[in-house]
Amino acid sequence: MMNNLKVATIFLGILATVAVFFVLKTASSVFLPISFSILLAFTLSPVVDGLMRIKVPRVVSIALALLIIIAIAYLIGLFLIASLNSFIDEAPKYYLRFEEILRQISGVLNTNFSMHLPENPMAEINFTSRFIGSIDRISQNFMSFGKGLVIIILSTVFLLLEAPYIQVTIAKAFPRNAAKQIIIIMRHTIKQIGMYLSIKFIVSALTGLLVWFFLQIIGMDFSLIWGVLAFILNFIPNIGSFILMIITISMGVIQFFPQPGPIIYVFITMIAVQLIVGNFFDPRMQGRRLNLSPIIIIFSLFLWGWIWGAIGMFIAVPITAVIKIVCQNVPQLKPVSMLMENGRKVHKNNRVGLFK
Repeated sequence: MMNNLKVATIFLGILATVAVFFVLKTASSVFLPISFSILLAFTLSPVVDGLMRIKVPRVVSIALALLIIIAIAYLIGLFLIASLNSFIDEAPKYYLRFEEILRQISGVLNTNFSMHLPENPMAEINFTSRFIGSIDRISQNFMSFGKGLVIIILSTVFLLLEAPYIQVTIAKAFPRNAAKQIIIIMRHTIKQIGMYLSIKFIVSALTGLLVWFFLQIIGMDFSLIWGVLAFILNFIPNIGSFILMIITISMGVIQFFPQPGPIIYVFITMIAVQLIVGNFFDPRMQGRRLNLSPIIIIFSLFLWGWIWGAIGMFIAVPITAVIKIVCQNVPQLKPVSMLMENGRKVHKNNRVGLFK
């Protein structure tokens, strides 16, 4: 009877989880800004507390912290729009070079390997309509994000203003032990996620600067765009770096072909930056802060990408870390938390001999 009850509870939990994900996907216009607001409040909370420690009033501290975030977002948005317009103007030139490269490759393969590839593989593709359609979708995403940004900022302001009173409210709403546990989870979450996002911002900025600097030396067009793109995509673990490398190396081939030197320099630069930042700076600055398994990180990227699209991939890791922290502090869910941890860091000195 007891085993049947456990099985029923497990299946009920699975069904409830699926239902929650379905609701999050269906009502993304509501839950996505709320999630962003909570993560932004986690990030700004240490800044606000630091300003308050030097006798700056809380309202002024919140205003200053938000002004910094708004200024950064505004400058990045302004730059991206201007850069996008410049890139659109130059796109036909790159397209013609891309056609020429494909034409030469097709000719070599047909001559040397007796293949029957079309002389111009891009002839049947309506590049103009596809390119304009892609730009239109990007513009619509910018507009949607701009509208949501107002809601995010307002929600963040209210969350930061209410932060000092949340503990009192929880203490009144729940029994003593439950309230204490919830407050511990909240403090742990705010500390871990806030520090993770702050360090991720610094590491992403370093990545962007290195990409811009080296590509500028090589002489690659729009090097500043690739630097900003490196900064943005670095918030998506693993996949973001891979996308950036594909884009920049492809653009390097199109710009510099048939010169092998600059193409090789671009390839080496992108590999070196990712290795140095990803394997040296990032691990040393982050340490064991979130302790998430690489498999869980990849799975979370695809899951939240499916639920909330590309934006979901940017916040996948912090959300997954919040879930792990909650599971870690609820006795019944501790096994779930342990399964989410990085296997290389779990009980390094207490290894279980499974294969003895």
